[in-house]
Amino acid sequence: MPATSRYRAFTLIELLVVIAIIAVLVALLLPAVQQAREAARRAECRNHLKQIGLAMHNYHDAHRTFPPGRIRSMVDGQGRCFSAYACLLPFLEASTLYQQINFNLNPEDPGNAVPMDQTIPFFLCPSDPFKKLQGENAVHNYPLNTGTTFPVSPRNPGGVPVTGVFYENSRVRLADITDGSSHTVCVSETVRSEGGPTTWDGSSPTKGFVLTQGNDNSSNGPELTDYASQCHGSGLKLQQTRGSKWLYGAPGHSMYNHIRPPNDPDVDCRGGLPHSIRTNQWWDRLSHNVATHSRHPGGVQSLFSDGHVQFVGDSINRAVWQGAGSRNGGEVGGDL
Repeated sequence: MPATSRYRAFTLIELLVVIAIIAVLVALLLPAVQQAREAARRAECRNHLKQIGLAMHNYHDAHRTFPPGRIRSMVDGQGRCFSAYACLLPFLEASTLYQQINFNLNPEDPGNAVPMDQTIPFFLCPSDPFKKLQGENAVHNYPLNTGTTFPVSPRNPGGVPVTGVFYENSRVRLADITDGSSHTVCVSETVRSEGGPTTWDGSSPTKGFVLTQGNDNSSNGPELTDYASQCHGSGLKLQQTRGSKWLYGAPGHSMYNHIRPPNDPDVDCRGGLPHSIRTNQWWDRLSHNVATHSRHPGGVQSLFSDGHVQFVGDSINRAVWQGAGSRNGGEVGGDL
């Protein structure tokens, strides 16, 4: 009789061992894949900031100054409060969009709805999921640095200096950055709000920002002068609009400062009334304590005034970070 062929089958135990080995391999490889993807996203984010830095220097070459961080007309109800990005568009290969802006209207006016709603890919960090806030207003991830003090306006009632590269009606030249352009941050990152409550409970983490005690965001906007007492406690008005309206110059929307270190877990806060339809009284009092935030593990990308981009860790010394946020404070630079 011919020999009978025998085929050996897997036992259940062997099958389970193979499955377990595959599961272990997947578990080992998945973090490496995630790290590689984040490294690619971080590199893309870095490149976006470099493009912004190049545009700022091209603007400086043309106008002998960096663009104003926030335009203010001084006319009650017609503030024309555009951000620096409105001025930068021609230097970001977005001249067509720039030509659609009506600078004789407020940025929030319906006549500027098209540019206000326009999403610009290189204003977005790929590590932060894309969202739109406040209806269709385009979002972004790269706010402008106002410095190391609360005010945005040099006209603030206390006469407190505004120390950053970008602030209300600023005209900062490279020569004005006496701390050194390679040591002074002009733009960093933010994490966009994702919606949520409009009133803060005083303790829950939030990607929004609170308004100062008594600020109704309409007719009354107390200036921020004491962060501990004015920006903490339940019942404060909470805006889920961080990172929205790149066209619009306002804290939380397109401005941050260096009072607190990167990714500080405490709450962001704004005083005054930024809206173009408000009055000089409240624009004088526009103020904030808004930190830089990112979804990159361990820190944030920061664009320096000389055009280079550097990753800054969350553990940076607070005094060093504050020194990097000031254009002319005379601080001795430390390791970032």
